[in-house]
Formats: sequence, C-alpha cells, structure tokens
Amino acid sequence: MTQQPKGRLAAALLSISILLTSANAVAGTIPLMARQFPSVPLSQIESLTTVPSLSILIFVVLSNWIAKKIGNKLTVLIGVLIVLIAGLIPIAATSFWVILGSRFLLGAGVGLFNAMAYSLISAYYTGAKRQTMMGYQGSVNSLGNILMFLISSFLIGFGWRQVYLYYLIAIPILLLFWWGAPNDEKQTIQEDPQAAPQQPTSLGSLLKGRLMIYALLVLFSMMIMQTVIVKISGLILNAGYGKIADGSIALAILGVANMIGGTLYGRLFKLIHRLILPVGLLVAALGLFALAHSNSLILTYTLTAVAGLSTSLVGPYLFAESAEIAGKGNETLASSVLIVGINIGVFLTPYALLGLSRLIGNDQPAPILVAVSIVLAVIGALTLLLKEPDATEEQS
Repeated sequence: MTQQPKGRLAAALLSISILLTSANAVAGTIPLMARQFPSVPLSQIESLTTVPSLSILIFVVLSNWIAKKIGNKLTVLIGVLIVLIAGLIPIAATSFWVILGSRFLLGAGVGLFNAMAYSLISAYYTGAKRQTMMGYQGSVNSLGNILMFLISSFLIGFGWRQVYLYYLIAIPILLLFWWGAPNDEKQTIQEDPQAAPQQPTSLGSLLKGRLMIYALLVLFSMMIMQTVIVKISGLILNAGYGKIADGSIALAILGVANMIGGTLYGRLFKLIHRLILPVGLLVAALGLFALAHSNSLILTYTLTAVAGLSTSLVGPYLFAESAEIAGKGNETLASSVLIVGINIGVFLTPYALLGLSRLIGNDQPAPILVAVSIVLAVIGALTLLLKEPDATEEQS
C-alpha cells in the first residue's frame, strides 16, 4: 500500500472524534420543542438527547462485525453520512415521531464509528506514539464538545429547527476522512520496526483478563465525571458563593481542562509510563475532596480544572492499553468493550448516586462528592497493584 502522509492520516483519524458527543447538540432546544409539540409528554421530548445512546450501544457492538465485512474506512464513512442525513431530518420534519426516529438513526451512525475513533489509532500507531495520539483524541473530543455548545447556542437564536444545522459539520469530517484515511488494509506506524505482530484473541479470553478490569475502570471513571457534571451547580448554590450560571462556567472549564490534559497526555506518559493511571485517579480524588469543601468561585474553578486535567489522563491510557493486550485485529473489539462500559457508567450514574446518598444518609452535593472522592482514591490506590501487562499472559 501507499502509506498516507502522517499529518494527513492523523487529521483524518482524529476528526471523527468531533462527532462522538453530537447527540447533545440539541439539548438546549427541549423547552422550545415542548412548546412546538404540546401534546407530546416532556419526558419523550427530553428523550431526543438520550435515545441516540441506545442505538449507539447497539451499533458499537455491531461495528466490529460490519467493519470486517466492508472494511474500516467504508464503515466510518457510512456512519458519518448517516449522522449528516439523520441530523438534518428534523429541520424539515413536521412529525415528532419522525424526529425521534431520526435521533435513533443518528445514534446508529455514531455507533458505527465510535469504537473506531480509538481502535484506528491503535491499529496505525504503537508505543508512545499511540499513547500520544490517544491523548490528542481526548483533546479533539473535548474540542468537539466546546464547538458543539458554542455553535448550538448561536443557532438557537434563530429557532429550534436551525440548531439541527449543526450537523452540517459532518460534511468536512466526511471529506477529511475520505481523503486522509487509507483505502486498503492498515500499515501500523511502529516505533519499533522489529516488534512482532500480536495474534488475535477471542472476546471470551479478553473478558477473562485485564480488559474487564479496564472496562470497569472506565465505567467508574465515567460515573465519577458524570457526578461532577450533575453536582457542580448545586454545590455552588448550596454553599452560597455563586449562581447557577457559575456552574455552567465551571463545566466549560472542565471541558477546556480535559482538552488541555489530552494534549499533554503523551508527554506525561513518557515521563511516568503506567503510573499515569493511578496518578490521574488519585489527583482527581484529592481535587474532588477539596472541591466539596470549597468556599469561593475561584477555588471551585481551579479545582474543577484539576479534576478535568487529571481525569483526562485515564481514558487515553485505558484505550491504548486495551488495544495492546487485545492484539492486532482486535482493536475495534477491545474499544467496543470499553465504550459499552462508558455508556453503562453514564446510564447507572443516577442510580449509583441515589444508592450512595442513602448509604451516607445525605443527598447534598458536598457529602456526595466527599464519598465519591474516597471511592476514587481507593480505586486509584488499587491500580497501583496492577502489574505491567504481560503479552503472553493476555494472549493465552
């Protein structure tokens, strides 16, 4: 094959991460749509942002099988095209049920390339370069979130239908991926040309080993991040040092910190290697514990940034290492397992918080964050016991 220029390949692989959270782009339209469709229950209108997660889960599981039939590049291109078409349908649709169906379809499109946003990086890169690219992937994902909310907040001034114009962003992504990603079977950009290729392994073998631990870690990490997102505004209001709008600023800082952390991830990994996982978790635990006791906006913003920076170190490590232990040919399968863990974590967060509040006898944000920080510290300490992955151990 003719290998793509490195910059062109990297841009193509990273670009699809901009769309991973695109289902949330229309969250701000819910009140306007409730007035447009008064006969539709509010819960069903709110489901416009949650229904895609169901089809994402389904098609994340199917994407590995589909990619083996038609190829990685075509699978991604079809997924992005579906996001473009499904995303624009509500602009002209007059039936709420057509709009709801389009949202399910949009999730299917995202699900087709969700795992590949991680696995294609693992397929084309190895070693420290893979770790660096995983960090960049997290940064682009965070950048996508920031762009999404900026663009949608601008478009909503023209009406709720116009917000769906956001999905036109899929056009340049579609063209960039078509132009930058190779057509034929990948050629891994290895740091060590003498490295022997790993043999594929079965899903059953993977789930019996370290991959299940990584899936649980990413599940808990996502639950903890969702807790911060859900509780930060209430924390500021209850403590009496800010308004609800200040919570939105804190979330924006969280997103920017995640983006910066992803950019710095590769350099940090080169310095501390596998210790980056416990360091990320333990620093996040300290940040959340201090955040629960904050009494000023400046301190809250600072600690939110600490939480964002530290948690941004967890995902890239887990996705890169899961591909390493899965072996060549199983990168998408391994990423799919972790993405299922992420979605389960998001789904379970409200129930986990309810159970935790009953356990500690308090449902206020500060005590909840203290309890979460303790759980996170325990998890972080336990990861110190994880040994360096052994290739023969994981491939057996």
